[in-house]
Order: sequence, then C-alpha cells, then structure tokens
Amino acid sequence: MSEDAAIYEVFGPLPQGAPGNDASTLRALDAVPGRDAVRQVLDLGAGRGRTTFALAQALPHAQVTAVEIHAPFAGRIAERAREAGLADRVRALCGDMAKIEAAAGSIDLIWAEGSIYVVGMERALTLWRPWLRPGGCVAFSDVVRWTGDLSKEARAFWAAEYPDMASEAAIRSRAEAAGYRVVAGFRMSKAAHDAYYVPLEARAAELAGCADADVRQVLAGLRREIDVFRRFADEAGYAFFVLQRADGGARTAGGKGSITRPDTVR
Repeated sequence: MSEDAAIYEVFGPLPQGAPGNDASTLRALDAVPGRDAVRQVLDLGAGRGRTTFALAQALPHAQVTAVEIHAPFAGRIAERAREAGLADRVRALCGDMAKIEAAAGSIDLIWAEGSIYVVGMERALTLWRPWLRPGGCVAFSDVVRWTGDLSKEARAFWAAEYPDMASEAAIRSRAEAAGYRVVAGFRMSKAAHDAYYVPLEARAAELAGCADADVRQVLAGLRREIDVFRRFADEAGYAFFVLQRADGGARTAGGKGSITRPDTVR
C-alpha cells in the first residue's frame, strides 16, 4: 500500500481531517464583514464537507464550491448536497487546491479550514488575493506557536512535522504583507481540537493490529502528534484567522463566479 493509500485508509471513516467544529466555523464566519452579502464561497481542502455544509446552511443565498483532491470525499459532498436539496448551491470539485484557478474578482469568501498549509501560507494568500472581490475575505485555521520558547520535545516534533509553523504575531504580519487586514483571530477551543483528535485516536486503536507497514507508519506519526498536542497544549494549537482584502473598497456582491477546475463531481 502506498503512503497516500495508507493515509486514506486511516482517515476514510473519520468525520474530518483537522481540528474544528461548527461552533468555531460559525464564530469565524460571524467575523466576516458584510457576511450577508456573500454570494460566492470557495471551500478549499473541504474533506468530507463539514465546513461546506455549515457554510451553506449559514449563508442561504450563497453558492459554495468545495474543492477536495480525494475523489471519494468529493463524491460524498456531491451526494450529500443532492440528498439535502442543495445541489443548486453546493458544488463539489475533485482537484488539487494548489492548482485550481478562479477568475479575478469572482469570489466573496475563501475558506481554508485546516488546509492552508497544503499551499503554504504566504503563497496561498498571494495567490488568492486577486480572486477576491473588493472587500472579500479569506478565513483559515492553522496550527500556531503560542510561545517563543517551545519545550525541547515539542520543538523537535514541530521542526520535523511543520517547520513553517508561526506565531500569531508572525501570521498577522504575513497577512498584512500580502495585502490583507486582519479582521479577527482566535485560538480554537479544546472541544474543537477534540472533535478531530478523539475520533482519530479511536481509529488508531481500531487499526492497531493492521499488518500493512505503511498504515503502521502513518499511525505511529499520528499517535505521536496526538501525544504532543495533549502534553504541550499550552505551547501550540490551532487558531482561526479572518482576513479582508485591504484595498479600501467596499464589498460588491456579485453573480456567478468562474472557477477553472479539473473535474466537477455530479
């Protein structure tokens, strides 16, 4: 089994692929200026669609386009949209979020919950800014260093797993340098972290006897991550940031957005 296949073997049944819950999603959405004018939402790295449907329900006049690289997950989003009677407002695109393109000024809100690291924060913010309409926003969550003095064990773990992990202040500086103003930022709750790590820990226990070497390697890394997050929760964790394109313009709610994509799941 390949490493990618092993990852999806582990994560396939799980409800989500990163810390977060509807409470944190909606808290971030509430911070979006002019949220009632949002008509085009791009949900990048949508996974199984938790954020996609939370956004669609909270923004009844918006079209939400979910981009997910794993075809079974994208297919499930499309199926769920049909079942919920939302197929006219929720689209699922199967493709790499690092390679899609959108027409300039076509998007009101870009959402990247737990996924911005795939592109890289600075590259992503630079890439996405032209897609936004005047006053448009980016909302994302990412793991953040709370302290400048990490414990030796935590420092070694993050140096290997996420060397680009930054502090809250550094993230704000990067956002401003990329042409945004920081509208809001907050540390995500223990409940938001548990929504991911509790099911993940149960899945790891379920697969403890798996004979596949790649699955065992993935599980070992995840157990290590769970352990570090729990023992050093006061040193690093997930935070949400809401950014607004800083060009002095007011939001202009638009019509149908145009997104270049490899495949639309129907």
